[in-house]
Amino acid sequence: MSDESEETTTETAPEEPKADERLQVTVERTGPCECLIRIEAEAAYLQERYDEELQSLAQKATLPGFRQGKAPIGLVEGRLGASLRRDVIATVVSEAYDKAVEEHELAVVEQDEAPDLEKEDWAPGKPLAVEFRCQVMPTIELEEDQYKGLKVEAPRLELTEEMIERELERFAVRFASWEEVTEAGIDRDDYVEAEVALAGEDWVETIGFQPRDERIGPFSVAGLKGALLGAKAGDQAELEGEVLADGLDDWKGLEALEGKGVSLSVKVQKVVRRRVPELDDELAKKIGMDSAEEIRSMVRNGLEESLQKQKEQLKRDLVVQRFVEGFDFELPQALLDRASKEQQRKLFLKMIRAGVSQEEAERRVSHQEEQNRETIQKALRSALALRELAKKETIYVTESEVDGQIRAFASRQGWREDRARTYLEQQGYVKSLRDDMRESKTVDLLLEHAEVSEIPLEEYERKHGAKQAGDARSAVVKEKEDAEDAEDSPEA
Repeated sequence: MSDESEETTTETAPEEPKADERLQVTVERTGPCECLIRIEAEAAYLQERYDEELQSLAQKATLPGFRQGKAPIGLVEGRLGASLRRDVIATVVSEAYDKAVEEHELAVVEQDEAPDLEKEDWAPGKPLAVEFRCQVMPTIELEEDQYKGLKVEAPRLELTEEMIERELERFAVRFASWEEVTEAGIDRDDYVEAEVALAGEDWVETIGFQPRDERIGPFSVAGLKGALLGAKAGDQAELEGEVLADGLDDWKGLEALEGKGVSLSVKVQKVVRRRVPELDDELAKKIGMDSAEEIRSMVRNGLEESLQKQKEQLKRDLVVQRFVEGFDFELPQALLDRASKEQQRKLFLKMIRAGVSQEEAERRVSHQEEQNRETIQKALRSALALRELAKKETIYVTESEVDGQIRAFASRQGWREDRARTYLEQQGYVKSLRDDMRESKTVDLLLEHAEVSEIPLEEYERKHGAKQAGDARSAVVKEKEDAEDAEDSPEA
């Protein structure tokens, strides 16, 4: 046989297109916080995926008259093809979407527009094209000079005699006694016991309250302070109120009136007033100290320690503020809306719990909405910028550091460590703890490389405005309102 006859000709079949060439995914930034994800699948690619799933389904399907996997594939497709087509489309789109998000590092906040895959009229032999319009977190570009060498001015804050006197007054309140008042009339800060009757209802209760709260038990009463001012035991007042949902479980017979306006007849039975003692040597000896001067010295030392901590925190806040000023990026509207609604919800519930009527609480929330939105926007900007810096400088929190914080929490609570860990994990606080610790480390880095100079408060006010100076003042010595409220009634 000749060499010629032994030759064979091999024709190379054309290569099948790769799956990723027949499934195109494009991501287009349509705004600082918006993107368009477009997914296009060729008919051949979808047919291949569909056939694979159909074969797999046919091997598992059990149809009447056939053993499992023995039914003709045409019959399986006739019975289950519609749901299978929807499943294939949903799987292809979901996989492509997830891949696009991962490869382009998109932090999707919300999908403004998404295809309704249940209504996609796809059939074998047809291509598919769908789009997602999403709100995403902004891209933050960070250069070293934006966070190293920041020049920051802080107000020089010093302890004053006014601060000391105010703290001494608060200290004396802790040893106040409550005495019944018979001659003088009711003052806003007094504690009152009264018989409260509900007009048109067989409901009478003796309730203790403080007029300044504008609340009597389960009733919110606007103008309560003025209505009872000067009243004495035995006096009676007719008032208008509203039944609050908060704490209603403690007051039986009012469930049907929740949220409704009611008329109240309030007959004063007893008025009790807080008597604050003089801060003298006699009080000092009662509490185990030598003199009033020792009390003053103790209060001064405590304020100096508190002042130092607050000054350090103020410097940290100002450095972060200066750092964030160097960025100009938008925030996703959905993220702002979500945070704003949560803030409004918390504010509304806080006021309701304090006895403010539903209408008044809603009015105040609405009035403060824009201001709260500004505060939320600043906080979100700060968190995002610090997170980006932590990534750039590879700042992390180790598990041993988290364990140390959990042990400290357990110690403060008097719990075993395993109980503390279980509680924090169940409440979802461990991630928040780790994020907070990472942010704190990032601020440490900013402060380490910053140039912080202290200037007189008056100069600071001229340069940075009265509001910022006022914020600085209030940051120095916190008003202990919560502690005072806890001691503001005989029941406390």
